[in-house]
Amino acid sequence: MDKKEIIINHIKQRLTSLKALGKLYSNEKIEKLAERLASTDKTLDEIKVLIDNKFSTEVRKINHNNHLSTLKEYYLSSIEKLKKGNNCYLLSYDKGIKVLEQAEVDSIKKVNPFLEEITINKEKKGYRKENSINNDYELIMSDIAYLLDIPYARTYRVFDEQMNPQGIINESFDTKDERFLNLEEALQFVNEESSKFTIKSELTEYHDRHQGLANIPDKQTYKTNIEYVFNLFKALPDITQTNLQELKKDYINMKIFELLTNSLNNTLTNIGIIVNKKEKKYTYKVSPSYNKYVTDLKTIKENETICNFFIVDKRTLLQTINSNYYKEAKSLLTLITDNKETLIALMNQVLKEHLEFEEYNKYYNKLKENLEIITEETLAKKQSAPDNDLDKKEYKANNTAYNNRIAPFVDNYNTEEYDSEKGSVALVIIVAIVLIITVLTIGAVILAVSRMDM
Repeated sequence: MDKKEIIINHIKQRLTSLKALGKLYSNEKIEKLAERLASTDKTLDEIKVLIDNKFSTEVRKINHNNHLSTLKEYYLSSIEKLKKGNNCYLLSYDKGIKVLEQAEVDSIKKVNPFLEEITINKEKKGYRKENSINNDYELIMSDIAYLLDIPYARTYRVFDEQMNPQGIINESFDTKDERFLNLEEALQFVNEESSKFTIKSELTEYHDRHQGLANIPDKQTYKTNIEYVFNLFKALPDITQTNLQELKKDYINMKIFELLTNSLNNTLTNIGIIVNKKEKKYTYKVSPSYNKYVTDLKTIKENETICNFFIVDKRTLLQTINSNYYKEAKSLLTLITDNKETLIALMNQVLKEHLEFEEYNKYYNKLKENLEIITEETLAKKQSAPDNDLDKKEYKANNTAYNNRIAPFVDNYNTEEYDSEKGSVALVIIVAIVLIITVLTIGAVILAVSRMDM
């Protein structure tokens, strides 16, 4: 059997198990694909991987498009005709509540073939992206970020007048008095504006030495990889010690959020700072999260993610955070582990709202795996660094705030699709907690009234 015949057999074998895709591939199309692949200098094993990756991507697109078509039917019955001046509908998930509104969205310029800068109602700026599975995850991220009190760019799904999905919009998060810089641009800002010559030189030398994405060489590099960002913060002009500590904590929280949600492409261009200059003095904050790709990247393994300059092991990255920056991390880590059951149940409901079944199932399992890693490593750290009374007081306040945030999610997410015994139990947990909160609140009011002077 020659090379081409082997390739044809592999294609047909794969298509047998991919019914949705098999309808799109005639014998003639299979023949042409096999002929093109056979003419390359790749080995048969490499060609089989290429075929598998190609088919996997195409199946995901088919399922995604089918899922989007159901959205059209779902919303058509509930919309009013677009008013004069409006040209689309924007669907957002504001604090767990669906908000469908009419809007006028106008193009400013094409940033690249996949990204367009736009205005919303001639007031706010934002960026429009095409329909894709990766972009849909940004809708999911915005809700998970809200649950954990992580700032995230306000995200909308865009529909045309006939409720055909037209992609998503990320609203800009810097105001007219502010300036957003990703961490690559922040280095240039430091070199131009900062007078801290020694730190600037060290930053530039480290940055230039680690161009391109590489596998991390050793455990020590995990720390220096993070310290690069902290030194960048330290070099910012006018930075105060208080502002520096805020940046460090917010950055570490972002890393934990990325680990939990399986965000993979976390290079220096996908996180940044917002610069504000007041009374000739600069102040800074870590920007809301954005561009979080959670689907598989072929260049990294299941247990890996990307952090700044390197491909890193997820668990080792978390261990590095706990070993060196636990002061900054413990509040969010404790919130996650204290509310593990309700959090996974809430995230489950969020996923059902946005993803078709195959994609939902794959991502839900990843979330559970990542949550387990965070739980194991956090509990291990607490054994060696027990919580003090101040810690416990802070955790109690955080849990109260969390319980207040989850209430809107219970009634505003579709729970019918993909229901399973586990999903039903998860919903019961959420409802039970909300009922407990309600009962405790009523009890507190009754107690307060009973103590009033009559």
